[in-house]
Amino acid sequence: MKIHPLRILLALSVVLTIFFLAGGETVWAVQGGGQSVSASLNRSGFAPAPGKPGPGSVKPPPPFLAICKDGLYSIGGVVALEIKDLKPGYCVEAILWNPRFQIRRIPEDAGKPLAHLLFLRVYYAGRLTYEILPGEGTVEACYALPPEKQGQFYFFDFYGMRFKKLTRPPLTWDPIETRTDTEKKTACAFTQVSGVYALVGK
Repeated sequence: MKIHPLRILLALSVVLTIFFLAGGETVWAVQGGGQSVSASLNRSGFAPAPGKPGPGSVKPPPPFLAICKDGLYSIGGVVALEIKDLKPGYCVEAILWNPRFQIRRIPEDAGKPLAHLLFLRVYYAGRLTYEILPGEGTVEACYALPPEKQGQFYFFDFYGMRFKKLTRPPLTWDPIETRTDTEKKTACAFTQVSGVYALVGK
């Protein structure tokens, strides 16, 4: 079957017209679970192009971040995440979770979550890994303490079995070392391990 050169020229012109009307920007789509997400990518990298807030409004910090370099980041305006000395190849994914996740496993005398949970995943060379190894970077999360409250960080080892750190599913949340700044009214802890973190108190 002979393809007429005029048809090729018309098809090429349609493709080029669509490209130029889109401003030369790439559009990506992710499909799964019956949902699709598409976003325009800016020319400087892989982050979605930022939306413009309405007049007189301030766009709140996102409840999800993927971070591959040092800095101080706000996750949804709830958690401050400070990353230092992160070695190349590591990335940290942080997302806020509903405080009802597995709360029945928090020790009864500890209290209850004082804010949304922090679900943190560590990646190395693009693959999920259990933790940032000693000497290869630090990740510290800080919550603001509510008035008249005392807080303690707890950790739920969500990936313990997957990485063979546990032989059975975790039965409880474990307290981890927490640093409280009474002047700034914050509670902080190092969050180097993939899993779920909560600020718990009464």
